[in-house]
Amino acid sequence: MTVLGPVVNVFYFVADLPRATAWYTARLGLEPAVVRSQLVMFEVAGMRLTVHVVDEFNQGGPSGPVAYWDVEDVDRVVAEWSEHGAVAHRGPKTIFTGERLCQVLDPFGNLIGLRQAPGAT
Repeated sequence: MTVLGPVVNVFYFVADLPRATAWYTARLGLEPAVVRSQLVMFEVAGMRLTVHVVDEFNQGGPSGPVAYWDVEDVDRVVAEWSEHGAVAHRGPKTIFTGERLCQVLDPFGNLIGLRQAPGAT
C-alpha cells in the first residue's frame, strides 16, 4: 500500500504571470523565492506555492490547482496507480530543482500531484 506524505507544493496556473506574481506577492507579503520565465515559487509556511503560466496541459481555473503529495518513488507510485485506473497526465519528469514530478488523473477525473524529493529512492 502506498502512503502519501504531506502536501509540499500547490500549483496555480495563470495566463498573466507578471500580474499574478504581483497579486500573490501582495497577498502573501512575500517575495518569490524562485523566478523563472514559466513560473514563480513562494516558500509559504514550510511548503511551496508555485504560480505557473497556463500551457497545453493545465489551463487554470477551478481545475487548475494541483496539490503535490510527497512519495518515496514517483515512478513506482504512477505504475501502481495506473494498474488501478489512473493515467499519467503530465510526467513523470525530473525538473530543474532535481525533484521528480507527475500529475496523475484518477479514474474520476481528479488531478493528483506526486513529488519525489531530489536524490530520493
